[in-house]
Amino acid sequence: MGFLYSFSIICYQLLLKVAALWHPKAKLLVNGRRETFEILKKLPRTSNKRYWFHCASLGEYDMALPLIAACVAADPKVEIVVSFYSPSGMQHFHKRGFVAHAVFYLPADLPATMRRLVQAVAADRLYLLKYEFWPNLLRAAQNAKLEIYAVNTILRPSQVYFKWYGEFFRKALQRVAYFGVQNMATQELLKGAGVASQQIEVLGDLRWNRVLEAKQNAPRNLIIERFCKGSQLLILGSSWPQEENLVAQLQTDLHLLIAPHDVSRAHLDTLKAQFPEALLYSQLEKNPASFNPTAKFMILDTIGHLSSAYQYGSVAMVGGGFSGSLHNILEPLAYGLPVLFGPKHQKFPEAQQFLDLGFAQQISSAKELDMALRYFMEQQEKYQETITQKVFNMQVKIPIKLVN
Repeated sequence: MGFLYSFSIICYQLLLKVAALWHPKAKLLVNGRRETFEILKKLPRTSNKRYWFHCASLGEYDMALPLIAACVAADPKVEIVVSFYSPSGMQHFHKRGFVAHAVFYLPADLPATMRRLVQAVAADRLYLLKYEFWPNLLRAAQNAKLEIYAVNTILRPSQVYFKWYGEFFRKALQRVAYFGVQNMATQELLKGAGVASQQIEVLGDLRWNRVLEAKQNAPRNLIIERFCKGSQLLILGSSWPQEENLVAQLQTDLHLLIAPHDVSRAHLDTLKAQFPEALLYSQLEKNPASFNPTAKFMILDTIGHLSSAYQYGSVAMVGGGFSGSLHNILEPLAYGLPVLFGPKHQKFPEAQQFLDLGFAQQISSAKELDMALRYFMEQQEKYQETITQKVFNMQVKIPIKLVN
């Protein structure tokens, strides 16, 4: 099975190189991987501890940040290195403020490449965020006697580790010394996969720590303040066309802030056609005098402002719920906003959790959206206080063994 797995990785690499000829994301990945070992050559070896955090993308990096902060607080001399699989992580990690000793792309998961990588990183410990269980990486790390910790892990029965043909991948799980998992369902799945119960601890979701920290440090946004000017504000966060089309059908007195997932010129032109009176955030940044005080729509056509914008919201509708790729609902919940999203949220347990609590609603039509908005707006103050307290209580207490 190991041979077949490595062969499939080689085939994928070849396809990726072909795709890189026209696909920008594939090109970034291929070119970025070529630089990995050059980056690591510049990393001097010292007597300090070195912790390696591997994250699939920027979302997993956000999960890692509270743990990284705790490690640095416990030992200010510890060296932190970070690897990413996805270009989204490599392109945007610097916006989070933390400066690691090295940041690089994870190469293809081939035996010789992973042995070389583990030797080049020369870490004492490897942290894997969520579910980045690359078999050859884990084998090389275990052979090099790294402590391997999996953190914020969440797994589903449909994944390959739990299939009859998944023994090769289950062995990868069994190389991990400690699992800090998000829920009891994942704990039971790991036990069934042969991981000893004493190696598993239900911690919760570290993203709550991250969003609450971001909330505490959120800057004021004078442009959005001026726009909503005390009015009730619906924030359409990381929206896709499905959500935008539903909102375009609304007849409401709410102010609307649209933060599209796709900020390409073509998509922004489509949005402007749907909402012809909408203000463009980027234009107001350049020319504040162009502000129209009667405007009720604004398009947030920039990256990096959405998280703090939720502080001005009354209710949020988060995109991706019609495609099965629901975006971050934790950020608006941290500000006490009820959340709306589409019906395909099964891969995101926090969505069902807040549906069960009554702080979120699933919507599939403009009529359902209108009814949900009316319901939440009538009880806005009650919900805001209750949601805020619930989110505060969901912070994770990081165990000492994870940082020392």
